Order: sequence, then structure tokens, then C-alpha cells
Amino acid sequence: MVRITVTEPARPERRRRTLDALTVSEIADGSLQEGQDLDFKREVNLDKPEAKTRLLDDVVAFLNRGPARIIVGVEEKGGRFESFRPVSGDPDKTALRLQTVIQDGITPVPLDVQVVPIPLETGFILDIQIPRHAGAPFMNRLSGGYLIRSGARNLPIDPGMLRSRFVDETAWMSRLEELTAAEDAKLAASGRVMARQALRIGILPQEHFDYQRRAFEQGDHVRYPGPVFHEHSDPWFKAVEDGHELFAKDLRSQGIERLFIRDDWFVHAQAAFAIQQLSGEGRLGLHEFNEAAKRYLAAIAAFFAEQSIVGPFAITLSLQGLGEGEHFGAWFPNTSAVRTLRPRIVQDIDDEELVSGFLRRVRQASVYG
Repeated sequence: MVRITVTEPARPERRRRTLDALTVSEIADGSLQEGQDLDFKREVNLDKPEAKTRLLDDVVAFLNRGPARIIVGVEEKGGRFESFRPVSGDPDKTALRLQTVIQDGITPVPLDVQVVPIPLETGFILDIQIPRHAGAPFMNRLSGGYLIRSGARNLPIDPGMLRSRFVDETAWMSRLEELTAAEDAKLAASGRVMARQALRIGILPQEHFDYQRRAFEQGDHVRYPGPVFHEHSDPWFKAVEDGHELFAKDLRSQGIERLFIRDDWFVHAQAAFAIQQLSGEGRLGLHEFNEAAKRYLAAIAAFFAEQSIVGPFAITLSLQGLGEGEHFGAWFPNTSAVRTLRPRIVQDIDDEELVSGFLRRVRQASVYG
């Protein structure tokens, strides 16, 4: 008899989002301030329903805003550390019970929330670590409440924002593809920005679907600079049809860069000559492109943060026109464009996994493999 053994391939584990650990001295030195990313609690009595509900309200509010932590076992004064109120009992069992309450009491389940005991000379305190989570809005299942952190307070999420958070992901990505393709065609027909070796970025934040969200605007007498790919560019936002744009030209008055923000917060960016052959060295400037692309996406992320657009975002990236220009196509013998085939939904515009994956594809498409 022949016995056949089938071994299933190991499934890759989902990469957890984490926060850096805190030490007792970092908490006790008084520099930490309660606010949008921190809350001190003297105690949490999980045997009291109202205390459990309040804790879940706090965790939900932080989840819907961004990364934060709640430290249990600290007396505060004016939002700053005053003294420790150590928790007694078994630290691991207490942390596990608290984490179970959080995961059972919130929907969708916040898988990356961690409850970490920090030992003291007598007893311990608890660090409830709340990394940034995609999949908002989060709801307190005990109260049915949707809350968001604002300063040191929890506020109900307004109806417009709440509606925007229930967008079907397929419809969201299709909407980005539709808007990006239309803007691509419009820009190509106008010939305003050169098509050679152009980095194109399409971004659609979830706030696009919040019809009460105000459009980006400038003050009456203030001109607003914005993110640029080419560091020597220094354009300012100008009002255009359906939104605002930054537009930069080279010394020959040819358009080399454009960032367009529609009034509904769809963003279309295109920068020509994003990747270049360095003639003096006879090589393709892959390293320079990688650094410039990372810097540009980080600058766009910072701009959105200034506008209080916190994500998540649907994003599509492409490097186009690789066959344009004499001899340049030899660096990319098998393709004239490298792109993310489908939009990705990420919490941060400069999401490391998204950006590194795209840059890796660019390299693999080149002669360097």
C-alpha cells in the first residue's frame, strides 16, 4: 500500500501594526500630554458595565482618529502624569481579559490593539496600544456609538463622515479608476504636461464620499504652495475648473509637473522626467527616482494631514512614457509603462509596502532586473 502525505504550504502571517513600547521613566517624566493620541486612566473596573462602556468609547474614538494609546494605572493632573496607581493581580491575565473585552466589544474587530503590562515595584500598569487601523468606522457594540477623538474629548462622528466610511471598496476603487482615466485623457489631449518618463499618481480619499466635506480653498489674499516632485519647482495653487492646481514649467516653458486637487478631493499628479538617464555617468537614475518618489509621496501625505484628511486612501501609481525620447526605451526593453494594475486602499499615502512594491516593479522592468 502506498501512503501519500499532502503538506499544505504555510500561509504567510498578516503583518501586525504596532506602536513603540513605553518605559516607566518615559511615563513618569511628565512630558506626555493627554490629547488626540494619549489618555491616562486611574483604573478600569471591567465588572461595572458603565466603566466597560466608557473604555470601549475611548478605544473606538482613538481607532477612528489614528494611532494612540491608553495607559491604565496613572493619576493625572492637567492632562499630565502625577502619580502611579498600580494595578494588582496577575498582569498577564488582566491584560488578556482587557484585550478580550476590547476585541469582543468593538466592530469591526481591531486585531492590532495590544494590551501590554508594564511592571512597577508594586503591581503594574497597562499600556493599551492602538495602532492606526484601516476599516473604519469602528463602533462600540455595547452602546452602538460611533465616536472620534478630538483633542482630549470623544465626539460623535457627524452623519456625512459616517456615510463616507461605509463605502464599498469595489465601488471606491472603480471610482478612482474612472476619475484617473478621465483626467489622464484630458491632460493628454491638452498637451500641457510632457509625457516622457512621467510619474502619475491618482488618489481618492474616503472623504470624497462625504458630501458635506468642504473643498480645498485658499484665503482671499493668501497663495498656497504645495508638494512638488522636482525640487527646483516652486509653483503655487491656482483656481481652475473644478478645483485647484499646481503647474510648473521648465526653462523652455514646457509643462513638466502638475498637481490637481478637485473640489471633491480627488487628486491627480503627473511629473515628467521623473526617472532619467544620467548622461555623465551612463546609467539609469533608479536610486534618484526612488528617493524622489518617496519624498514626493511623503509631501503629499503631509499636505493631506494639514487639511485634516486622515485616510484611508485609494491610490494608483504608474511610471509612463518609458518609450518616449530617443534611446530611453532601451532601459525598459519590454514595457513602456509600469503601474499598479489595480488601485490599493491604504491608511497612509506614503504606505511603505505600497511604495516599495511599486519601486521594486520599476526596477524589475528595467535592464537591471
